[in-house]
Amino acid sequence: MERTRRLLMSRQAEQIQSEMEGVFQALVNRMQHQGAGAWRPHLEVYETGDALVVRAELAAIDEQTLDISVEEHLLRVRGVRRREASEERRVYHQMDIAYGPFAAEVFIPSAIATDAVEATYEAGVLQITLPKVPPRRVTPRAVRVTTVQGNGRDGE
Repeated sequence: MERTRRLLMSRQAEQIQSEMEGVFQALVNRMQHQGAGAWRPHLEVYETGDALVVRAELAAIDEQTLDISVEEHLLRVRGVRRREASEERRVYHQMDIAYGPFAAEVFIPSAIATDAVEATYEAGVLQITLPKVPPRRVTPRAVRVTTVQGNGRDGE
């Protein structure tokens, strides 16, 4: 009797594990097939006296997949973290690493020298340095008002 009960419990446990693996695999597949921005890397953004610095935690990323663009007030970082190919069946017990496409956008609060932006990738951290442009000094000046002759309408 006890042996039969243990065998039944073992089969139930196997069935539950199989169902959980199916649910987990469906979740992973859905994450992989979402559009760009399926996940967002952890960022650190700080300002020094002469630059805005953005650091992104991007372990196991091939730097060839990185796409970095700078507009007037927006920095965009995009790329893909690919899962390693494996022929063997895996049973995951925990999975906190995101795979697939990612995207992050950072607002740039001050004017920068877009032609001098630099990016380095070392030990899984992407660092983008955006040099600040010195603030333009506006020189005050008087504006002369001109008088327009007539009522300003053509043909009258």
